[in-house]
Amino acid sequence: MLVARNRERLDACAAELATTCGVTVETIAADLSQPETAALVFARLAALGRRADVLVNNAGFNLYGRFEKSDLDREIEMIRLHAIAVTQLSKLFVQARDRSRVNRMVNVASVAALVPGPYVSVHFATRAHLLSFSLALSEEFRGTDVSVTCLCPGPMRSDFFRRAGMTDVRLASGWPMKSMAPSDVATCGYDAMLRGRAMVIPGRRNRIFAVFARIAPRQLRVRFTRWIMGRT
Repeated sequence: MLVARNRERLDACAAELATTCGVTVETIAADLSQPETAALVFARLAALGRRADVLVNNAGFNLYGRFEKSDLDREIEMIRLHAIAVTQLSKLFVQARDRSRVNRMVNVASVAALVPGPYVSVHFATRAHLLSFSLALSEEFRGTDVSVTCLCPGPMRSDFFRRAGMTDVRLASGWPMKSMAPSDVATCGYDAMLRGRAMVIPGRRNRIFAVFARIAPRQLRVRFTRWIMGRT
């Protein structure tokens, strides 16, 4: 079951999956930032007589600019999507699960979760929330039928930067952090999910950045992030 706002892209993706993988795909064209959508998803599953044993929380977007001038309504929408919707979906998933089998959850955050983000302050903060939430659940459910993995990719070769108006920021240039193909990131996340890993960071450069984020003084981390998020 695929959930997103864009009906045309949903149907195209569903058709591709049906053709290449031989699976039946249900789609729901809805905005996950709206409070009623999560319940709608699980109501649809119940109507189909199905239970989800894998949940992938991947929806997200970014908003770039100085905080004093950025769009508050869009930032609130981002918080609802990255934090509230994930909490709702996760709660419904674990409550409706079949406890006789393994149930897996993947929350897609970012290496942005590891540092504060000047010019993208709300986005980075929501990613930090998602990482903390995921690691807490992973430990809480350790030894049970539920496995929780947090996928923390770096920059990817996707439409993400263009939609956020960030094509000219240093992070989008591919240096010092190399952009990865979304398919490679997805494969890494899928493998980590099957192995029951609590957290995974795809890409060698991103893992080096994670070490830096862990050991560097806070002021240095913030200044580096401000530099890499600055326009070229």
